[in-house]
Amino acid sequence: MRKSFIVFILCSVIPVALMAGETMTLDQCVEIALEHNPQLAQSRYTKAIAGKEVLNAVSNFLPSADFALGYDHSVSGPSTTMWVDPVTGLKKPMQSSEEKTWFSSSSFVVNQPLFSGGYNYFSLKNSLAGKRSAEFEFEDMRQQIIYAVKEQYYNLLKAEKLLEVSQEAMKSSEESFKLAEARYQVGTAPKSEMLQFKVELENAKLALIEAQHNLSIARTRLNQVLGMDIDREMKVVDDLELPEVDIEMQKAVQISAEKHPILLKSTADVDGARTYIGMAVSQYMPSISMTYRYSWNHEDFHQIKHMLDNNYTWSAGVSLSIPLFRGFSRYAQMGRAKLNYKVAREVLNYYTRQVDLLVKQAYFNVQQAKKKIKVTEDAEAAADETMRLNKEKYHLGAGTMLDLINAQTSYTEAKSNRIQALYDYKLAVAELQRAMGELNQ
Repeated sequence: MRKSFIVFILCSVIPVALMAGETMTLDQCVEIALEHNPQLAQSRYTKAIAGKEVLNAVSNFLPSADFALGYDHSVSGPSTTMWVDPVTGLKKPMQSSEEKTWFSSSSFVVNQPLFSGGYNYFSLKNSLAGKRSAEFEFEDMRQQIIYAVKEQYYNLLKAEKLLEVSQEAMKSSEESFKLAEARYQVGTAPKSEMLQFKVELENAKLALIEAQHNLSIARTRLNQVLGMDIDREMKVVDDLELPEVDIEMQKAVQISAEKHPILLKSTADVDGARTYIGMAVSQYMPSISMTYRYSWNHEDFHQIKHMLDNNYTWSAGVSLSIPLFRGFSRYAQMGRAKLNYKVAREVLNYYTRQVDLLVKQAYFNVQQAKKKIKVTEDAEAAADETMRLNKEKYHLGAGTMLDLINAQTSYTEAKSNRIQALYDYKLAVAELQRAMGELNQ
C-alpha cells in the first residue's frame, strides 16, 4: 500500500555524517532514519500546526476585547463659500479665517459570543479530528520508515551471507578442479572430466561476481535509506534470534482494526467530514452575542486621566442576528459537506479492506516462511552429508564426476535457500507487525 510513496521517502533523506566502516545495529539504523527523514519532519510540523488549530477553535468561545486610543488635529482654511447675513443683507464668507480643532478619544469594547448556531462547537470538533488525523498520519509514516529500514537491513545481511556461500562454493569448486586436474595428469581421469570441473569453477566465479554485485547494491540501498553516502562502507550486526509470532489470524485482524494508523487517520477524517455538515447547518441558525462598550471624547488629550469621571459613554447589550438569505451559498456548502462525508466514508471502507487483506497476506507469509526455515534446514543438512559422501567417493575413485558436481550444486542451493528463508521470515514478521500497526524499533 502506497509503495511508490515509500520509495520517494527512501530517496529524499538528508545526508548524515558518520565514520566509515562503523558497525551499526538495526535499532541504530532505524533511529538515524527517523531522525533525519524530511517527510517525517514535515509530518511532525503538520501535527504541531493541527494542535494550534485546536487552540484557535477554542478561542472562538472566549470573549474578545479591544482598546483604542485616538488623537486628531485638523485645520480648515478660509472658505470662499458666501452666505447672506439676514440682519445686514450683506454677503459674508462661510469661514473668514483659519480654524484649528483638536479631538481626543479612547474606547474599550468587549464582545462575547453566546450562540453561533453551533458553528463554534463543530469547528472545535473539526480541529480535534484534524489533530488526531495528523497524529495518526505521522505514526503511519514513522512505521513506513521503520519497515523500509528493516527491509534494506535484512537484504544487506542476506547479501552478505549469500556472498559467503558463493565464496565457499568457489573454494569447493577449486578443490574439485585441482583434484580432477591432478588425476588427469597421472592418467586416472579423462580430460573431459577435468574440463567439466573447469566449467563448474568458472560458473562459481560468475556466481561470486553476482553475489558481490548484489552485496554492493544492498549496501547502497541501506545507505540511501539512512541518508548516508551511498558508497560508504558500513558493517551491520546480525541478530541470529528468530522472532516468535504466537498470534491467531483473527486476533491479528482485530488488532489492525484497532491500531493501524491509516485506519485511525481515516476514521478521524470521517469525524472531521461529519463536522462540516454541522458547520453548514449552523449557517441557517441565528447567532447571539453580547457587547459592552465604553468610550471617552475630549478636545484636550491630557484630560484622558479623567476618562472614568466625565465625557464618557458606555453601553451594554445583546444582539440577535437571523440569516434570511445568502444566495445559494449555504445550500452549496451543505451539499458539498455531505459529499465530502461520503467520500471520507468510502476512503475508510477502502483502507479497511486493504488493511484486512494486508494482515492476512502477512500472516500467511509468516507461516510459510516459518515452515520454509525447517524444510531448508533439513535440506541443507542432507545436502551437506551428500556432498561429503560424494567427495570421499570421488577421492577414492569410487564416485563419478557428475555425482560430485550435482552434490556441490545441491549443497550451494540448499544453503542459499536456508539463508533466503531465514531473512524472508524476519521480514515477514516485520510486515505483519506493520499490517497490524504495531511496528516499532
